[in-house]
Amino acid sequence: MRRLSLSLTGIVAAWLLIDLWRLWTPSLITLFGRAAETPPEIMGAYALLVMALPLAVVVFVRRAAPVFAAWLLVAAFAVRLLLRMNPDGGDVQLYGSSLGVVLTASALCLAAGSLGRTLVPSVFLGVLLSAATHAMLGGYGAVWRSDAWDVTLLALQAVLLVFAVRTADLAPREPVSPRTALLLPPTLLLVLLALGDIGRSSTVETVWGPVVAVLGCGAAAVVALLPAPRRRPWISAVLFVSSIALSLLGEITWNGFAGSLPPWTLLAFLVGPAAAARLLLHSGPGRSPRGTALAAGLGSVLWAVLFFAYYAGYDLGYRADVALVAASVLVAGWMLAYRPGGPVSAAQVRASERRMDDSGGPAVAGVAIGAVAAAVLALVGPFATVPASSSTAQGDDLTVAAYNLRMGYGIDGRFDPVAVAAEIRGTGAQVVLLSEVDRGWLLNGGQDELAILARMLGMRAVFGPAADPVWGDAILTGLPVGDASSVKYPMFDALTGAGVTMATVDWNGTPVRVLATHLQPDGNETNATERAAQVFADQLGAGDGPVVGGGDLNTTPGSDAWNALLSTGAEDALAGIRPAPTSPADAPKEEIDHLLVAGLTVVDAKVVPSQLSDHLMIVTTLR
Repeated sequence: MRRLSLSLTGIVAAWLLIDLWRLWTPSLITLFGRAAETPPEIMGAYALLVMALPLAVVVFVRRAAPVFAAWLLVAAFAVRLLLRMNPDGGDVQLYGSSLGVVLTASALCLAAGSLGRTLVPSVFLGVLLSAATHAMLGGYGAVWRSDAWDVTLLALQAVLLVFAVRTADLAPREPVSPRTALLLPPTLLLVLLALGDIGRSSTVETVWGPVVAVLGCGAAAVVALLPAPRRRPWISAVLFVSSIALSLLGEITWNGFAGSLPPWTLLAFLVGPAAAARLLLHSGPGRSPRGTALAAGLGSVLWAVLFFAYYAGYDLGYRADVALVAASVLVAGWMLAYRPGGPVSAAQVRASERRMDDSGGPAVAGVAIGAVAAAVLALVGPFATVPASSSTAQGDDLTVAAYNLRMGYGIDGRFDPVAVAAEIRGTGAQVVLLSEVDRGWLLNGGQDELAILARMLGMRAVFGPAADPVWGDAILTGLPVGDASSVKYPMFDALTGAGVTMATVDWNGTPVRVLATHLQPDGNETNATERAAQVFADQLGAGDGPVVGGGDLNTTPGSDAWNALLSTGAEDALAGIRPAPTSPADAPKEEIDHLLVAGLTVVDAKVVPSQLSDHLMIVTTLR
């Protein structure tokens, strides 16, 4: 009982920390970073400060402090509850979530010095609980919900936290190696970004992708309870790096969609987390609880460096995914370089080889199996289903909307898909062209925004990857749809990738081609947007029959890029209401969101005022 109960501190710390990261990282980008308006180096400095403060806490706490760690978790949970009651987002959300991250990460660092052999399995069990519940909620994070599911999960966390506090004064255990503690935070980030990402797995296969990802996290929690490897874990190292590379670099054209992850990527989600867990066990026991806790604090700093290196790639123009693969190579290499140093007693060797039943394994494995079973039932059953509106009715008019969603985050920094779905439903649109669709970036909270909106609206979703397999453009429609595909544009010096997503909808027996895109603004090449616009114009003008295309085009009427689009013979659907500024949403000045139409008559058009994104939605009625 003692060993399993004490590990509850690690379980709650990992689960709560991931919850707070889902709140903090998008707040960092949308509120502090203002969606790339703030220089990336300033945003990176703030992220580094937040993740470095746990190291400062450990420096001032001069001994193993499992009780203090548990009470830090209580404080972090109180912050989580207060943030739930904040309806306005803004600075309260940004700095409140920052405080919650500092408290929780500090607790995990301090606990690293006292959890001993159960540190790695308890953290991965927390990862499993986070992944399973996130999958059960259909990729709609509990931190953004205000419903019975949110209350239920908060109650479960509270119960676990109570038991963690009650058992925190038990005798501390022999610490893990400082090397394990140092590499745990960056390894956890790699797992969350590439291997335990529910949204990323759902782009491979809508239902079974998340199930496989949850199974992989469950396998990691179980294998972490096995005896520590006695030899260099070459197999674990190779599987870990290969899984990261396959998940991040394995993009191909699949079923007509460029930049997609193929089905065999699911192998990475299945074996990668377990390989990571086994790799972390290789370095054996440590000697000083304080040294291990300090190493975990330094690992928190490494987390921030890796996080910034990944995010900055999309602003500075280098391959962010390659940076993560390189980081996995460094982690694996450093673990493989471990050599036992100094005298190690027979008792220490036996402690590092204890089997599952000596570390509370059966109970933890039972929780892991239960969590996986709950996720499977939720995904194949009715639990994750959001009540949807009825199917779109066909009438004499075709209504099409275009909306840059900014990954689902409003001006206030809040993720509110219920309000977004209500806004779209209010337009009566049968087809919605979406830009900046995020299906699982941890940077944006790991929400599968497209799946959430599709369920809420009762529409079919067509997704085309752009920047990477989980970020791109999409089409939502309640009409019969076919011939769906996507292509990527050449980079044209743009820092974030772009593409066009296409489908054909059946409107009263008439096939209508619809195209969604997001042209990137000029980088160092002043004509980059114009060149991309020409590629979009070629797609717009291809084929016969009615066509509607648009999105956030980063193009103003009268520009060279605009003229290239109109050269196809397409009509500006908003011509009758210009000027029609759409950005920024709280003070619209720029006319950069557009709908272009050919083969149909524009009956009406409007711009919908809102602050649910940094762009305004545009709508046209066609006949």
